[in-house]
Amino acid sequence: LRYLASVYADGTFWPKDPFKRADIDRWAEWAKINVQMNFSKPIFWPVVRLATGTEDAEAIKTAITNFENILTIAQDKLEHHNFLAGDSLTLADIQFGHVLYRYFELEIQRAELPGIRRYYDMLTQMPHYRSHVMINFDELRYKPE
Repeated sequence: LRYLASVYADGTFWPKDPFKRADIDRWAEWAKINVQMNFSKPIFWPVVRLATGTEDAEAIKTAITNFENILTIAQDKLEHHNFLAGDSLTLADIQFGHVLYRYFELEIQRAELPGIRRYYDMLTQMPHYRSHVMINFDELRYKPE
């Protein structure tokens, strides 16, 4: 992502100035390490890939609580800004926003996080988000043989 942004993005999405870019990079790393890693393996894959009744429901519930505790960091930021690193779409939103599609599409109980929900709803109105992120993942679901 950083390479593509360095070659093709404008200065708002991925600034040339290292100081301005540092905040975007910080949020992108936070999303990659804290958000992605605490969602995909402990929540998404067990919910999607395991047969109903074989998953560890308590472990998934705990993982969702932990994940939503992490989301409160972004929730606080998004109460005051349109995007994760300020008021413009940046590389940080790519790293963070793609996880939210799967989070909101899973049949799980979710906490009320209005800033996250507003942000996600805004992303879903963007044509590129709809065509490149909002991709049906039914083929990943468990199918009995």
